[in-house]
Amino acid sequence: ETLLDQVPGVEIIRARAPEFSLFYRGQTTGGGGAPALRGAPRRGALHPKAWLVPDAHLLWHPFAVRAAVRAGRRRGPAARWDAVMGTSFPPTAPLIARTIARRLGIPYLTDFRDSWTRYYRAPRRPPPLAAFERWLEARVVAGAAAVVAVDAHMVEHVFARLAEADRPPLHVIQNGYDEDDFRGVVPAPLPAFSIVHTGQLRRSPSSLWDVLSQAVRERPALHGGLHFWQVGYVDAGAMADLQAPPEGVTVHIVPPVPQREAIGYMLGADLLLVEEYGSVMPSKTLQYLRTGRPILAFLEDGGVIREVLAAAAQAHVMGRHEVARAATLVAALAARPRSRPEEPGGAVVAYSRREIARRFAALLDAACERHATGLRGADAGPVTTDTAAPSPARQVAGFPLERLPNPAWRRA
Repeated sequence: ETLLDQVPGVEIIRARAPEFSLFYRGQTTGGGGAPALRGAPRRGALHPKAWLVPDAHLLWHPFAVRAAVRAGRRRGPAARWDAVMGTSFPPTAPLIARTIARRLGIPYLTDFRDSWTRYYRAPRRPPPLAAFERWLEARVVAGAAAVVAVDAHMVEHVFARLAEADRPPLHVIQNGYDEDDFRGVVPAPLPAFSIVHTGQLRRSPSSLWDVLSQAVRERPALHGGLHFWQVGYVDAGAMADLQAPPEGVTVHIVPPVPQREAIGYMLGADLLLVEEYGSVMPSKTLQYLRTGRPILAFLEDGGVIREVLAAAAQAHVMGRHEVARAATLVAALAARPRSRPEEPGGAVVAYSRREIARRFAALLDAACERHATGLRGADAGPVTTDTAAPSPARQVAGFPLERLPNPAWRRA
């Protein structure tokens, strides 16, 4: 609701729909100072979710389409929508956008904040259903006026299945950070030397423990003076190792906190830890970048995270196996006084919400213009979203616009 308050005048269309996840959703523990555990194993073919394509929110589709089409037709030619944008996750959202766009005769854009069939927690479906879902994914992508993703790896497998003439323009736009979240935040008073990881800890910290053990061997004075702060959820499979750090390292486990409080921990850190998961870059990486604090980034596949952090002098990017290199970094940082956060430069500001919104607006303008001229696929040519002038008059329908607290209904 607070985000909606920042865009007055936006029309909200609400569509109630039953949600299958009510019948199998597990409970997350946390609160009251207890560690917050998360992370059920990937669902097998017998799990109910494996039979729900594209996801557990599929019953939202007919209700949302009906509500949006009725609203769109009531607006009349003068106030008609110019485009529809479907943001995934969940994948039902771009499917809704595609259906609405086809019924209203307007273009749609598909925005992937997470992958669809390659999502790392996607259920293991029976082979016929898996093939059908891949076909559905390709249909949604092929029909889009443009595709946006936080990482090209999320959709490259879909584009590989499409003929070149059927491939829509692809734009990589990161999640970014919100400058307002940083305004007035005071760094948390953390002891030296504090390493902070915010957000969900998805894997064992064993690589970090190897690094810190090596750092203590290089600088014995660090023994007892190293602190690791986990702020947020912990996958159940990582908790045992997290609670068994090397001798001389103190672990602090903080349950999930509000955004600004988490940023306080980031600003108070001597070193921020981020880990690539497959080729996926955690979105908090861009918040880390904004803090101006030193960053240790462990790579797995060396995807977009390497490109994003390449221009940041305070970022140190390396593989998990580079224990000696990371240990030397920790020892060197711990040997000098805590530095002041650096002010964000142009390379960092490019990931601010305002700049990302400008790029989205320009992309929407270009997509609508291509639709008006009938250009498709390879004929559309590249879109230069950094220089195009966005139009303030575009009318865009977006799904999902919000996730409201009542778990029994999906609303948009």
